[in-house]
Amino acid sequence: MTNNIPIGSPVRTQAIVNRYFVKAKKNLGQNFLVDQTAILGIVEAAGIKKDDQVIEIGPGIGSLTEQLLLAGAKVFAYEVDDSLPTILQNELPKKIDDQPLASRFKILLKDVLKANFKEDIGDFFDFTKPIKVVANLPYYITTPIIFALAESDLHFTSLTLMMQKEVAERLEAQPGSKDYGPLTISVQTEMKVKLALQVGRNSFMPRPKVDSSVVVLTPLKEKPAIEDRKHFIWVVKMCFSQRRKTLNNNLKSLLPDKTKRDELITELGVEPRIRPEDLTIEQFIKIAKFIPAK
Repeated sequence: MTNNIPIGSPVRTQAIVNRYFVKAKKNLGQNFLVDQTAILGIVEAAGIKKDDQVIEIGPGIGSLTEQLLLAGAKVFAYEVDDSLPTILQNELPKKIDDQPLASRFKILLKDVLKANFKEDIGDFFDFTKPIKVVANLPYYITTPIIFALAESDLHFTSLTLMMQKEVAERLEAQPGSKDYGPLTISVQTEMKVKLALQVGRNSFMPRPKVDSSVVVLTPLKEKPAIEDRKHFIWVVKMCFSQRRKTLNNNLKSLLPDKTKRDELITELGVEPRIRPEDLTIEQFIKIAKFIPAK
């Protein structure tokens, strides 16, 4: 019986694919994780323990979902592929710790970018208790999802996300790096970034063209003093609008008055020809404070 084998094993995944005529949909960025070591590594990185409340994004055929449930979590999943809920209901364990699957797992056919978390999960999760996010993110919308989670009004205790390796490198980048940019700054002003593990392309079916990384994001206990976050992010993006140009050139659209630009450059204590990727987060905060909000 293949049901005694984890969903995330190549044998069980192939059996499910054959049984339900499943095809990974390129337009949804679907790649099924078939590496049990990596799956258990994600669960461990997320620190899942009994009765944790977990939001999963894109559960697919349930390889990660199954292990989250077996680790004791209560899982609420967002999925956009309407062919998958039936597979999940059929293939996931019917009982977990003598509790029916329905009491431990719920799936909503909805794009997470359109989520209203408090409305969507209000009847399933207890908002007085911690909520974690664990997900194998589709490559093509990784960045928008990270921005959406970072800006959400739901206070997550951690985000454990598998993503394209290059995006993970952008999240943990430091000033002076080619990977340092708006995404780096947006996330690092809100969260601590920890690279948990690397997952090679051979761990997926079908095999993608790139490797993946698992990153754990945890909210900062003390966040930088940013008065207007929306304005701050807009200013940062404008500063990087033409990455290869100097900060002074990128500031022209924000501060057309050269005298004002010179005043800001002096206040930052940098050379006029510095590039935006060489500025610290604290210096970007100063820029945002200097430039009037629209």
